[in-house]
Amino acid sequence: MAYMGCHALLALAQPGTIMPQKPAQGDMITVAYKTTDAQAELNGKEQIYARITNYLQDGGIKKFHVALITARDAIANQFKLPPHTASFKVEFYTLNKDDDEAGENLLVYNADHQAPVRGAYMQDFFADKPDSVFQKEINNYPDNYLAYAKYINVISMVKPGTAKEEIVAMLNKLEMVHGADNSAGLLSALCIGYAKTGDLNKGKAYLFNLFEKYPATAETAFAFSIYNYEYYKASSKEVEEDVRRNLKVIFIDHPDAAISKDENVFHYLQNDKTIPLIAFERVLKPLYITGEVSYHALNNLPEVYMANHTQLDSAEALLNKGIMQFQDGSINHQYRLNSGHYQMYVPFMLLDLVKINLLKKEYRLAINNASAAINILSGSNTEGNFVPLLLPLRADAYKQSGNLNLAMEDYKKLYRAGDAGALDSMRLIFKQCNLPQKTFEQFEASLKANSKTPSSTTSLQAAPDFTATDLQGKTIRLANLKGKIVVVNIWGIGCGPCIAEMPRLNQLVKQYGSRKDLVFLAISADKTADLHRFFKTKHFDYMVVNGVSNLSEKFNTNALPVHIVIGKQGEIISRSIGARADIKEYLQQVINSNL
Repeated sequence: MAYMGCHALLALAQPGTIMPQKPAQGDMITVAYKTTDAQAELNGKEQIYARITNYLQDGGIKKFHVALITARDAIANQFKLPPHTASFKVEFYTLNKDDDEAGENLLVYNADHQAPVRGAYMQDFFADKPDSVFQKEINNYPDNYLAYAKYINVISMVKPGTAKEEIVAMLNKLEMVHGADNSAGLLSALCIGYAKTGDLNKGKAYLFNLFEKYPATAETAFAFSIYNYEYYKASSKEVEEDVRRNLKVIFIDHPDAAISKDENVFHYLQNDKTIPLIAFERVLKPLYITGEVSYHALNNLPEVYMANHTQLDSAEALLNKGIMQFQDGSINHQYRLNSGHYQMYVPFMLLDLVKINLLKKEYRLAINNASAAINILSGSNTEGNFVPLLLPLRADAYKQSGNLNLAMEDYKKLYRAGDAGALDSMRLIFKQCNLPQKTFEQFEASLKANSKTPSSTTSLQAAPDFTATDLQGKTIRLANLKGKIVVVNIWGIGCGPCIAEMPRLNQLVKQYGSRKDLVFLAISADKTADLHRFFKTKHFDYMVVNGVSNLSEKFNTNALPVHIVIGKQGEIISRSIGARADIKEYLQQVINSNL
């Protein structure tokens, strides 16, 4: 795109500028970055980009990137505002740095530039005062029922104590409109409203209405995402079979539908052998071609190929490309990731590469890729997620390449991490290894003796000391718990997966009864009053504490839930991040190996 100069734009005293300030749909928007400005974070020695996020009137999102070029004393370029844009955000970055202060959010106006278009305020519902922003939207467009859906979702998160009463009042109003209006926006508002108030049956009825009438719209995808979240939070189960049947029909018949691109939908359908490979390719391939695949979904198409034992070279190429995008920074800054994301998603891709290497009998490559992944994971919160998956694969590669001694070392690490099944693998190769023990029984006894000393699948680090307060106001300090194993759960009342796994964690606490050498500690960043309100309807057997300063920095995490097991000498034994169906069994294995 050629840059057309704008003298007024370049005269503004701030590093990033966007013109016009009251844009209309279809306008040419000029974005510029002034590297000579005193507040500029980017110096122009690297290519500067503008990241454009367009929030559409139907609730959808369209992203693209513009490379800025030199023009007079600024670096600038133009883009055409896409149709149906309600508001948009511009951010400036290079592959190695962002200028967070230079960006700007703009509303889109009608052609006369007097009033914002329908839906212009919806993205601002996440501001400090969503109530007033919502009123601005419905004052201008009282029949924008998608705005109700968006607002209901926001207040359920930011006003957990009082939102339900407000949502019920809105539902009464929306039900009165239903019949005269049967739009996708109204149906999504009703679906989300009932799901948020706990009436999942009514929420599902409106979701099915959306599936039937509006299978391809962004409103339907939004309603499904909220219903899916609330169902899991309430039941600790994945969405029902009848919902999946509808998702399957849409996925096959409407590959361009917003809901077909939902990663939860892929998760539900990827193992369905009745869905032809071509259906997955019709949905996923365009996303890879256009670069729209989310950083956490780069494995999706490769895993479909792997499951079908076909196109392994294509799967390998896609995974290597994804890893390269993380390494050269294009994924990192395109999607605003950090080192924690790198430590989680690159090993995930390397894990799939190892599986492909084994299928292709490329054992040396399998060992190299598994070793690279284990090195990346060392000391990270994702050790417990992936190292137990990588070690048996690397051990298999060692066996196939004839190095049984190194295979035995990996099985030992698995055993010390709590995988009792590793004993069977060690028994099979014991006689072919160079070991000091004469019998397997002697070898097993030595393993059990060693497992009582601090160990981990990779390296040990001291847990960061912290002080917290329990819900009765008592001060808890980690250093004072030395001599005990401390099982830490970092969670939040707004985290659905955290809440869904509580029943399994309660079972774990009950299993160990009143052991004096074991403490279950749940750390939350929520306020004490909100926690007391939450526990009027929920039960958690962990000792719940809050008030830990710099919680995310201390434990190097920006995601929930996190599980960390701390040994008796204060060493971190194991870490795992994110929801997992086997969380009880995983923690149980780690605890048993270190008691």
